[in-house]
Amino acid sequence: MGCSVADVGSGAGLPGVVLAVARPDLHVTLVEPLLRRSRFLEQVVGELELRNAVVVRARAEDLAGQLDVQAVTARAVAPLEQLARWTFPLLSTAGRLLALKGASVVDEVARAAPALRRMGAVSWAVHEFGRGIVDPPTRVAVIEVGPAVREAGLRRRRKGGR
Repeated sequence: MGCSVADVGSGAGLPGVVLAVARPDLHVTLVEPLLRRSRFLEQVVGELELRNAVVVRARAEDLAGQLDVQAVTARAVAPLEQLARWTFPLLSTAGRLLALKGASVVDEVARAAPALRRMGAVSWAVHEFGRGIVDPPTRVAVIEVGPAVREAGLRRRRKGGR
């Protein structure tokens, strides 16, 4: 069951490169604005012969209208409200933002909830992975967007907002 994923702020390739390796049915776009890191990612994609991954050197907020993916992943990129503002315009209808966060993610989601609702998120939850295997376990905020989110983000971009 393949889908398209954008990994925003890919940096060293986590989680984007790992997803591309583990799930060859996915099409993964590694979004990284810094030249040195994007070159590193291009080298990794080439050496691992990942035909399902591509590196795009850009800021996520500059890709509104250029990407249309079912999921966006991000690890340690920005506070959740800002991350949603940058990434929601990249998501297709019923797309999901998966934000890998630290121990305070539940509080961060609660603080961001009113803004997420205003931006068109229809649901959000925090999931924990790896308990008993890794310490600390990974916490992921999963935010699903509604049909109006992408268009609202594109309108903001056309008006010059970020």
